[in-house]
Amino acid sequence: MIDIPAPPSKNGDSQLPAVTLESAKSKLARLLASQQQIKENKGKPISFSQPILWQKENPVFFPKTINVIQGKAGVHKSRLAETICASLLKTPESNRDLLGFKRSLLSRYAVCYVDTERNLSDQLPYSLQQIQLKAGFTIQDHPYGFDYISLLEFAREERFEMLNMYIDHIRKKFPMHLFIVLDVITDCVFNFNDTKDSMKLIDMMNQTINRYDVTFLALIHENPGNTDKARGHLGTEILNKASTVVQIGFEKDAENHNTNLIKVAFLKCRSSKKHEPFYVQYSDTEKGLVIADLTTIQETMDSRNQKASLDSTLEFIGAFLTEPMPRKEFIEKLCAEMNCKERTVEARLKSIITHSFAIPVGDGKAKTLCKKTENREIIYYLTD
Repeated sequence: MIDIPAPPSKNGDSQLPAVTLESAKSKLARLLASQQQIKENKGKPISFSQPILWQKENPVFFPKTINVIQGKAGVHKSRLAETICASLLKTPESNRDLLGFKRSLLSRYAVCYVDTERNLSDQLPYSLQQIQLKAGFTIQDHPYGFDYISLLEFAREERFEMLNMYIDHIRKKFPMHLFIVLDVITDCVFNFNDTKDSMKLIDMMNQTINRYDVTFLALIHENPGNTDKARGHLGTEILNKASTVVQIGFEKDAENHNTNLIKVAFLKCRSSKKHEPFYVQYSDTEKGLVIADLTTIQETMDSRNQKASLDSTLEFIGAFLTEPMPRKEFIEKLCAEMNCKERTVEARLKSIITHSFAIPVGDGKAKTLCKKTENREIIYYLTD
């Protein structure tokens, strides 16, 4: 029994009630027990945990950690999470590629999906079907180690308590490492902008990963607009506590519009070096995300790097190239107008000449761009 002195009263008796005193003794005992565990671990060589999931050769998630997928609304955060879950549940017979994700074959994992947004009639069941199909099961199967709930029908003030109860339930149900997905985490608390609500959830997650074989993957929306900040006080805090933070979002074209190309970037890798991003796209055939082909990636990058659109470039050439112009002067004018580098202008001009794009010159007429060499100098000009 551990002695905890209580402040004496005037007559020498303790002022603390017996229940409070016992509670304090219990907490101190737990504190000293964890101290002893730290001391034992400190006194022997440290063997770090192996990853539970890789993306190709890059370690992504480690056991007993909190991890985050963040992105704007509608960028396929849940579909990325589906693929990750399928990777952890994948059957040995399945040879399906899942964005290059692969799990540790030496361990078994129970995947527990907590949803807060989708309806229970078709949206959530369809997503769960896709996880099973990608993992090598049929939709009629009920794989052991795949569990799921929805908090949608519970009021926000009840959700934290229900989540706590569920985690306690599945710890007893599955005698293996738990991979818990919270989609989306801001809906698991009453107010994600409230410090108290946010920290209560994060503290619970931290306590859970320290006491049990549990890993969390939290999905969170980014604020609307151009910012990359995750929503609310909860978003700020969970990014601080996270071991791995993955960002998913559409790549932009030259006009800053979304393309079909999706970038998956690693904003934070606490347990490894920071990995290079990879690119995916949505496939109707696969009903999910697939690795983007190199042509799509290159075309998108080329389009984004060309800051002026093709139409505006053609109009500008038609407006000022009324007479043949030496290359140097022509390139300098285009660089100033398009606000880009010489290499970009040259690539655009080469494309315009190769494809014989029509150059508008007024009155509904059009010409084509050509170049020739005069006295060892390249001259650009328009011709009918």
